[in-house]
Amino acid sequence: MIFSLLKIRKKTSAVIAGILIGIACLWGISMWQGISARQLLNLFLGSFVFILAIMLAAVILIVVIKAATRLVRTARGGREDDTEPPG
Repeated sequence: MIFSLLKIRKKTSAVIAGILIGIACLWGISMWQGISARQLLNLFLGSFVFILAIMLAAVILIVVIKAATRLVRTARGGREDDTEPPG
């Protein structure tokens, strides 16, 4: 593959190839259906913002759950580091 000449890891090259294939497919469909490039860009940016919002919500949810877990653990009198076995 051409990405092997650029010394890019296999996973990274697979992601880049997938994105390029997706762009080519969207471009082909837009030409076939007569969709303007501006509409296609608006669709792409809207999808990108939506995915970013989902990722941000997931990160915030993880932070809230971790904070609540630590709060409950400290309220019960437990230690933060429970690596030492009881006894």
